Amino acid sequence: MQAVRLNAVLKDDHRLQLEVPEEIAVGPVEVIVLSERGADSKPEQSLGALFEAIDQMPGSRHSRDEIDRAIADESGKL
Repeated sequence: MQAVRLNAVLKDDHRLQLEVPEEIAVGPVEVIVLSERGADSKPEQSLGALFEAIDQMPGSRHSRDEIDRAIADESGKL
């Protein structure tokens, strides 16, 4: 298997056109798209919504504050 890294811009129509070097064999290829921007939603909002949902779950044993304290305690041990 041969790998080549190419940079491109995804246009508004969500079509991507690539020009591949000639040394890549003609035939089936696999294309992996990595976006630097990620999803449109902000991670902080998604994480906040997750913590709210956890707090609302019946039988939830730990609050968001308790989880945050436990993470901070563990981070201090590194």
